Amino acid sequence: NFLNKPDGSRGWASLFLSQGYEVYLVDQTLRARSPWQHGRYAAAPSTYSAEMVERFFTNPREHMLWPQAALHTQWPGRGTMGDPVFDRFYSAGVPFVNNASYQQSTVREAGAALLDRIGRPVVLVGHSQGGILPVVLADARPEWAAKLVLLEPGGAPFRDAVLGTSPARAWGVADVPLVYDPPVTDPAVDLKRAVRPASRADRVECILQAEGTDEKNGTPPRRLVHLADKDILLVTSESGYHAVYDYCTVAYLRQAGCKKTTHLELGKAGIHGNGHMFFMEKNSDLIQGVVRDWIDG
Repeated sequence: NFLNKPDGSRGWASLFLSQGYEVYLVDQTLRARSPWQHGRYAAAPSTYSAEMVERFFTNPREHMLWPQAALHTQWPGRGTMGDPVFDRFYSAGVPFVNNASYQQSTVREAGAALLDRIGRPVVLVGHSQGGILPVVLADARPEWAAKLVLLEPGGAPFRDAVLGTSPARAWGVADVPLVYDPPVTDPAVDLKRAVRPASRADRVECILQAEGTDEKNGTPPRRLVHLADKDILLVTSESGYHAVYDYCTVAYLRQAGCKKTTHLELGKAGIHGNGHMFFMEKNSDLIQGVVRDWIDG
């Protein structure tokens, strides 16, 4: 996790603390120290199987479910069940409620209360499913959001990729309402969509907002008004499955007015071999240093 890595070395939160930052390490609602209660939001909590963790996180090169998986080299150990590092990693997992809207709406409420209590601007950092939450919180409390660091956040706009192709994130980069200008009441109606062809053979096509040249639905893209002036860093690993579609999220944010969005593609930055859990991998200190430099810049 963010405190300590499964190989026993220090995680990012510990590094930031040692570098003089004040760190709030938050458990999402409905999990860990903010536990799910029977009968609320789901009949039962969900978990990831060890096999799924191997395929997508720790040993994707053996399964090749997306082209970039062949480049994965940075997980410590074999990345398979029975390996001590894998077993420590898997045993640290906690059940979760597999309902994105409930998760985001409850974190929005609780997180906004925390930001109000802190009472000064902060840098919001989130990873994967939790990577959507800095967007949700910055939208709810823009006055307290100094910068956003999105580590392979959620999925592509409007539709899943790699892990399935189901509709998702109806509000573009979230499953819960965000503040747009002009306002959005029903995202299925108000957020006109257009498909952009994949930019490379190893990527998926993007669904963005339709613009003036797109069929007869073309209108000026709606702006994410609470996020438009924010510095946003989106980090994508070289070999994780987000390498297939994170560029769509970056394109959506920029199209929606977030012109200060920076896409840090680790491979292009000379940091090679990382997967989705790059903040736990062998070279995670190097990546943390790049993120820290961006925060301080």
